[in-house]
Amino acid sequence: MIEIIEKPGDAWDECESELAERGVSLPLYHRAAWARALEGTGVRCSFLAVRDAANKCLGGFAVESARSRTMPGHRLLSIQRLGVGAGGLDERALSDGLAELVRRAQKNWPVLRITVDAFGLDPDAREQTSRALQTAGFHRVPTTRSYERTLVLDLTPTEDALFAALHKNARSRIRSVARFPVQVSTATSTSLSDRLQTLSDETRGRTGGDSHKLDWHAIIAASAQNPELSRIAILERTDKSGPENVIAFAWGCLHGDVAEYSESGSIRPEDLQVSTSYVLLWDLVLWARRSGARWFDFGGITAGAIDSDDPLGGISEFKRKFAQRELDVGEQWELEPRPTRARIARLVSRGIAGVRAAVRR
Repeated sequence: MIEIIEKPGDAWDECESELAERGVSLPLYHRAAWARALEGTGVRCSFLAVRDAANKCLGGFAVESARSRTMPGHRLLSIQRLGVGAGGLDERALSDGLAELVRRAQKNWPVLRITVDAFGLDPDAREQTSRALQTAGFHRVPTTRSYERTLVLDLTPTEDALFAALHKNARSRIRSVARFPVQVSTATSTSLSDRLQTLSDETRGRTGGDSHKLDWHAIIAASAQNPELSRIAILERTDKSGPENVIAFAWGCLHGDVAEYSESGSIRPEDLQVSTSYVLLWDLVLWARRSGARWFDFGGITAGAIDSDDPLGGISEFKRKFAQRELDVGEQWELEPRPTRARIARLVSRGIAGVRAAVRR
């Protein structure tokens, strides 16, 4: 039996409790806590619960719904980090859940598109996820929202063993932070929202990337309320005060037994030649291990290195100082319940983008 829980509340919380009793830990993006954090952003979250004959929750996944900016009255649905093995879902349960989602989108909901970011460390689980998506009518598209390949670190060794296994440059830069007037802490005040966005924009600008706007107010609030699921580590100066004393951050999320290095940002103070990224990433590795994660996912890599033409090569080389095991993990899938309307929306969107480009020129 499939049930759509329309918003976070008692029913969603009860599902999470029933899954926890079975040893199933939902990814952050499928939890009621995350849905509550998004309530003020205009994004609506529902939970698709798969139940047994006794009405017990066997598994499920969250669906995010946002307004279409090009087709008034229509919505865009998305599912993050979906896969067999996550949230208690086997292939049959996932197939049943997706079929019900598509049926409702086609019959009742003014939905233009459903986008799924599939994720899995295990290749067999990824294959099963792909089959379930294909059966439901989805087709694979180029990955634009997440990443296909990443580095992973086994967190079962002791903390001392993990540190000893790091590249010597990483160990040196982590230790060197103690020589500077800085400290590692966590972002717990929403007053840092603008500062985190500024740091993110600064970092993306250095690599030629576009600004990635996030609702940091909601993310900080969710992290403060659920520190075992989400952590924003910050590096702040101790010789200055105010939001500008935060010179770097790194955000980690717990998705069941996998922790993800999700976002980061930093500036390079002219008067303080301190290495910021290494100590914050190490902080997240320790947090993930202490929160019960089995694996640490470094949030995607590219094939390049620091001296290559790849603008993200330097970031990928930095991550390789922490881990060497590379895996294919991600795919992006889409389904358009109303293809004609979706095509019209794409044409409108391209027209708007063309006008904006002309204005800039």
